[in-house]
Amino acid sequence: MTHSQRSDSAQVPFHQQQGAAWLSVAAMLADLAFETDPLGRFTAFGPGRVLGRAPAEMLGQELAGLIAGGKAEDTLVSTTEFRQIVTTICVECVAWHGQMRLSWDGSQSRLFRVSLAPRFSNGNIVGTYGLLFDLEAAELALPGRDNEGKNGPQRASILDVETGLWTAPFFANEISRRLDRLDVEERPGTLIYLGFSRSTSKLRAAVAMRLAEELRDIVRPTDLLGRIDETTIGLWCDGMDHLTGGERAAKFCTTLPSLLPEQALLTVGVAPRWSGSGEDAGIVMEHAAVTLRLADFACQRQEPGTEPASAWRVWQTD
Repeated sequence: MTHSQRSDSAQVPFHQQQGAAWLSVAAMLADLAFETDPLGRFTAFGPGRVLGRAPAEMLGQELAGLIAGGKAEDTLVSTTEFRQIVTTICVECVAWHGQMRLSWDGSQSRLFRVSLAPRFSNGNIVGTYGLLFDLEAAELALPGRDNEGKNGPQRASILDVETGLWTAPFFANEISRRLDRLDVEERPGTLIYLGFSRSTSKLRAAVAMRLAEELRDIVRPTDLLGRIDETTIGLWCDGMDHLTGGERAAKFCTTLPSLLPEQALLTVGVAPRWSGSGEDAGIVMEHAAVTLRLADFACQRQEPGTEPASAWRVWQTD
């Protein structure tokens, strides 16, 4: 089933409100966020792979050309019909929602829910904004006793119960979705681990919740936050290099402890990732864990009788 509706975007162009950041934000809500030109050819993507392929392979390809055959009950549109839909969106300023079976990884196909809306530049429609939702992906479980009872421990929770942040596996997955795009754009990214293992066990939950709250208020909308373990919160920042990461870590160490329960000490590890390095999310997380331990060692080596202070370290490649 498909439908269209009149768009209000003509009054307030979306790109003027949010800019390219919308792709990163939308990619956290859908399986793929993208933009096309008036002919339905891809011009930009949110973080992550594109239909199982690297983003660089898909730029300039027409979405209609990826339509695959499906079952009659899928209620799909044909290639010709979809091209007409894109034309209608760009001419009539309407939005469209429907289902399409698309080629996946060049060897199989999957059923997607598709949402398209007109894209503006200087008051003119120049293409479409699009979202894809994979209707065949395995459903993810939210935290809760009901899920635990029905599905057992093998079905991991998406969000940490105490902080509401991504749990470590899903945090790593969200980082992975961004790496291909950063490589294409030749931009770095940096992972920052904030640890509070020096807090007492009774205080750690309170510190985690307050730290998560403070970080939400100061990070960018495109940054990622995750609960790595009981005493560690991770922050991933697209486009950040080691110098900016070190500056951010130093600021965290001087400003955040006074806002935490009992002025908890922080140790901060910074792990930059350079475009083209080939490092995956797991390797970057290992680097962040190492620098976090080095920061903790620095706290231990402080001179006796001196005031305890937070510490930070940056991963060095040589």
